[in-house]
Amino acid sequence: MFNDFGKENDIQKNIEYMTKSHLRNVMQLAIFYTGSDKIYAINISKIESFLIKENVEMASTPSGDGLIEGVLNLRGEMVSVVNLDHWIGESVDSDIYKIIIICNYNEKKIGILAKDIIRIQEMQSSELKVPSSNDPKISYVAEIELDKLNKLCIVFDAEKLLYDLGTNHLSSGTTIYDIESIGDIEAIKSDKIVLVAEDSPTVTDKLIEFFEKIDVKFEIYENGQLLLDRVEEINSEKIGIIITDLEMPILNGYQVIKYIKNSKKYKSIPILSLSSMTNRGVLDKVKNLGAIDLINKADLEKLYQYIRDNI
Repeated sequence: MFNDFGKENDIQKNIEYMTKSHLRNVMQLAIFYTGSDKIYAINISKIESFLIKENVEMASTPSGDGLIEGVLNLRGEMVSVVNLDHWIGESVDSDIYKIIIICNYNEKKIGILAKDIIRIQEMQSSELKVPSSNDPKISYVAEIELDKLNKLCIVFDAEKLLYDLGTNHLSSGTTIYDIESIGDIEAIKSDKIVLVAEDSPTVTDKLIEFFEKIDVKFEIYENGQLLLDRVEEINSEKIGIIITDLEMPILNGYQVIKYIKNSKKYKSIPILSLSSMTNRGVLDKVKNLGAIDLINKADLEKLYQYIRDNI
């Protein structure tokens, strides 16, 4: 449980250590209990810190949808605190929460309420399974051992959560989540194709809107293996740029970049990481593997520029 990690500073050191261990092709998950005792998880690379709820002052800000529990002042930055239970349709007494998980999505901080932290655990991409229910709030499920029993752990779709929170919690500019608000944008005229690996249905829908708006040829695949299968089917000279998410089941984005850049046949194809994980450790890894850059999913202008300049 949370107390097993020791003091708050010890937890932060543990997070920094785990984030720096990104050279292995594993996903490090912070596994926690929601207020309704569901087992959920967040990629450690998206977490900045864990806060003990009783040690921070949170101002209540009632909203119509009930997703925002309140706001706290984190070193001068106002951070919205999200009630994950309300988002998944559970009603829980707010006094049950002990932890606030401070996350950084697309360079925007939010807090997520948790009842308790179970542990931090590494998992291979192959261990993450896409559920058959097609629930847009679930990215994948994994099996963990807890109290000598096998339990299901849900990795929620952060992109869907961000979208449901509304763009006012994400950025002051136009983002991938509100493409419909973008003004006139110049079409990109090219015979080359944009290949994308992205497992979030929310982001996929928005990318389709965006690609159609800028009039480029594109194909989107829900994991890295499907994308690489397609790369091997077509003439590499027809591929303008590959864009890959990082968190994916079966084959993740790091493995996609490594495969492309270690291949004599494909290494000249520019590859871009598009992720809500934008910390320095992740940026260093994707660049060391050969990606041209790591950009966050809220930076629509930068995404457009990279596509325009590379196809």
